[in-house]
Amino acid sequence: MVTKSSSSKFPLILSSSKNWIDATSSSANVNTGYNNVVNIKNVGITLLSRRHFRPKWSAPTLRELKRRKDIETEKAQLKGEPTVFHRSTFLEWNYDAELFAFGNRLGEKFEDALLRQALTHRSYVERENKKLESVGVESSLDLKLNDDLAVDGGLMITRFIKGYLRAVFTSAPEEMILAVHDYLVSTSVLADVGKHIGLGEIMLCADFPCQPETYVKSLQAIVAALEKSSGEERARTFVQDMILPQLYGKDVNELWNVANPVGTLASILKREGKAEPEFRLTKHTGSNTILAVYHVGVYSDKNFIAEGAGESIEIAQEMAAREALKRFFNTEDSAKALPFGRQLKAIQAKVVKLENQPNIPLSEWASGKVSIVSQ
Repeated sequence: MVTKSSSSKFPLILSSSKNWIDATSSSANVNTGYNNVVNIKNVGITLLSRRHFRPKWSAPTLRELKRRKDIETEKAQLKGEPTVFHRSTFLEWNYDAELFAFGNRLGEKFEDALLRQALTHRSYVERENKKLESVGVESSLDLKLNDDLAVDGGLMITRFIKGYLRAVFTSAPEEMILAVHDYLVSTSVLADVGKHIGLGEIMLCADFPCQPETYVKSLQAIVAALEKSSGEERARTFVQDMILPQLYGKDVNELWNVANPVGTLASILKREGKAEPEFRLTKHTGSNTILAVYHVGVYSDKNFIAEGAGESIEIAQEMAAREALKRFFNTEDSAKALPFGRQLKAIQAKVVKLENQPNIPLSEWASGKVSIVSQ
């Protein structure tokens, strides 16, 4: 092994035999065109110490480029011009290739015409027509808009989500199903999904960066285009893979706020023929401090139902009622994780069946009715 020394006089190289070799030795010099070069033979391991340095001009140049970029960005912001440019402004932009890559990234097959329609917004067509009129061209763009597809896709997303929630939360009232559904179809959630699957680079719209509402409309249209291209089952799977996982890490009980948990609990117990809820203070600490904690248990017919804690007796009583409702609705913190993937495929038939069959409303909820409906 031939190595160039890092020192002009006494370079040292550590070999596997743990011996130091002086490169100035006449027996070690070889005619390679370099000064103080060592030729080591039959060595298994050689440890070299080497330091890399950037040229002196590198750091000042990078700082100057950053300063110029900041100036241009500030000027653009003052003029109201965009500081982020659409990918279509790049020379290597190929819209056909982008659409092909989009479908393959998702693992779905789209009809080309439907996919293009799903990504074409009315604002884009209006803007392009104005450009043509400004240069004296009377003809307009013959492009299909995604308005109808977005409406159909929105209805499909709602139906698929409700079917999944009803199949998973069979004991929950319909009000909870609707609250969780409203969270999943909210603008912030759907727009986030649209951004992460790459819709922002291929949507044809007038606004850029694209508005959240534009992402939502495109995503809804994509679902409808997929249903028309590959069938309803593929569209349902797409929604289950892309939108429903947004529930991961969320507490469904926090997405639905019961207005009067104590009164709701009393009504449920009355419909089931049980005594009214009785709240008892089980333990407390720090009553005269700002860190007071009270534990209240709720009982019915002398049977313990649940327990809650709070900084006051009233709050602890409300929390105990909420914990009791969680037990009735099977949405406790210790409940099973939401089914996805293979687990979801096992209940897919149940999901499809319940898409148009609502759960029992809260005003009629009783455990006996739930068991009959879920059969």
